[in-house]
Amino acid sequence: MTKRKTENGILSGVLWIISLFILIPVFMVVINSFKSRTEAAEMDISLPSEYHIVENYSQMMQEGGILRGLMTSCIVTTISVVALILICSAMAYVFQRRNTKMANRLSTLMVAGLVLPVQIIPTYFVCNTLHLGHMASAILVLIVINIPFTVFLYTGYLKSIPREIDEAAWIDGASGIQTFFQVIFPLLKPVSITALIINFMAVWNDFSVSIYFLNSAENYTLPLTVYNFFGNHGSDWQLVFANVAFASLPVVILYLLLQRHIIAGMTAGSVKG
Repeated sequence: MTKRKTENGILSGVLWIISLFILIPVFMVVINSFKSRTEAAEMDISLPSEYHIVENYSQMMQEGGILRGLMTSCIVTTISVVALILICSAMAYVFQRRNTKMANRLSTLMVAGLVLPVQIIPTYFVCNTLHLGHMASAILVLIVINIPFTVFLYTGYLKSIPREIDEAAWIDGASGIQTFFQVIFPLLKPVSITALIINFMAVWNDFSVSIYFLNSAENYTLPLTVYNFFGNHGSDWQLVFANVAFASLPVVILYLLLQRHIIAGMTAGSVKG
């Protein structure tokens, strides 16, 4: 018992040390966003001699197009994440419940999508040929890119839900759609929250897709405003750090609120029964 406690203590100490490598850069970004222009240019983690929080963040908000970028990010992320949860949960339900050749082949194709690289340029020309708008194109591409992993996540979780639940619903006269949305989908809450967090972070922080499809400052998402802002204020590091901190804030808040559901959703389907 004593040996077990010692090993756990050593492991905890090592993990705390490793966490510092993550927390120090975060602390550096936040603390430098509070400094003057001269002090922020030194790029260290010392406390500022005088705090310029209101000044830096108000100037960043006025010159960085933050509110416009925040609105675009909310629209793109909300539509993409909601569509991914609804589409992928239904797809995974069909793949997992139907033991047919077609379902197995499509399921294999989904797994292949996890490793196949995304070809942005041909995709851009396809969307342009179809005369899709910039935002519609970005949303569709972001949904398609994140479908394989989300389907894989839901498929693993559905293995832990007995088929007898489906059969009981069918006996009670429920249709396939009613069985899924009224019986099965509520049981998917843990994995749905996991999918929500993972896809929210992936879509919100996306750069490669958004920079091609939202190719003007008026259409930029919040993370892209950092790229644009740095081009205009490359020497104003206090404003750049403030922009980075503000752009990261929604993801951090969502993760802190829902983090306890991530492990439950990721591991729930790992052991059947």
